[in-house]
Amino acid sequence: METVRDRLLNVEQVRKLLGCSRRHVYNLIEKGDLPAFKIGSRQGIRVKESQVELFLKRCSMDCYA
Repeated sequence: METVRDRLLNVEQVRKLLGCSRRHVYNLIEKGDLPAFKIGSRQGIRVKESQVELFLKRCSMDCYA
């Protein structure tokens, strides 16, 4: 669910929230499991915080299914 104040997170911030490596975050993005977009030519990839929360909810539901 998107909100007006949905923070944009860089890969390092996403990595810390998920507790994984930067490479794993990039793999999730490449597979389409974690929607992301590029801002400018130097600022890199950004992920909406709400997308990280949705990803975590999907993962926790898969674990208990």
